[in-house]
Amino acid sequence: MPLTPHFHDEYVICVQLRGHEVCDVAGKRYEFDAGELVLINPHQVHTGNNRGSDDIEYVSLYVERDFVRAIAREHTGEDREPEFIFIHVAGQRELAHHVRELLARSREVAALPRAARAREDDALELDAAVTDVVARALTHFSNLNDPRLRSTNRVAHRAVARVVHFLHDREHDERAELEDDAATLEALATIAGLSKFHFLRQFSRVVGMTPGAYLRTLRMCRAARLLRTTGQPIAEVARATGFTDHASFSRAFRRHAGLSPRQYRSATATRTRRG
Repeated sequence: MPLTPHFHDEYVICVQLRGHEVCDVAGKRYEFDAGELVLINPHQVHTGNNRGSDDIEYVSLYVERDFVRAIAREHTGEDREPEFIFIHVAGQRELAHHVRELLARSREVAALPRAARAREDDALELDAAVTDVVARALTHFSNLNDPRLRSTNRVAHRAVARVVHFLHDREHDERAELEDDAATLEALATIAGLSKFHFLRQFSRVVGMTPGAYLRTLRMCRAARLLRTTGQPIAEVARATGFTDHASFSRAFRRHAGLSPRQYRSATATRTRRG
């Protein structure tokens, strides 16, 4: 099923298991075949299977930014978030093999009775496997060891980049409402120094979605992060992300994540999210 433009708050390490997939990432078209890797940075707009085959199968590892930051501190001594410098990676059978092994082991643990599933040795084994896969991907395909290397998530259009940075700064400011006069199309166009029409066209072309869709997705990413990392009641998460009622929030979140807020919280309660 084709996926419309969207992004995640996490890093994505994806291995194509079978089939031929065509998708757009950061405004450019890519094609992926079995055994190849797809590396997506946080907030990097992408689609899924626009014109590929119907028999595609892939496994994706969603990695929290704090997890990546911890690996960066361990490897470089610096507190930063390295980013991938490649989107499409072919011929890396070893890393693809490790991701497949991680998937197989995760399924084995998930199939165990609940009491057996909670064993510390299984948790340690999975944590070590995840850390190994993420560290390999960052070491070989990111700017972990050389920050001068350009991230694939860099917005080349300076005026649009100013707006993207503005939206992200506001999203991290818990005092700021995500829907107010500062985030209108006219206000964002003023920040960019462009007319509304030209700004809308340039933002959509460079980023891969409209400013409104980008802002809505940021809200959903913030909601997902609160559900994963806090015990706030779902109604409070809804209010914190600009929704006035539980029902409208649940509908919007299900469209974004494919799960209800309650299901998502349950699925991500005890682990770095894997899909």
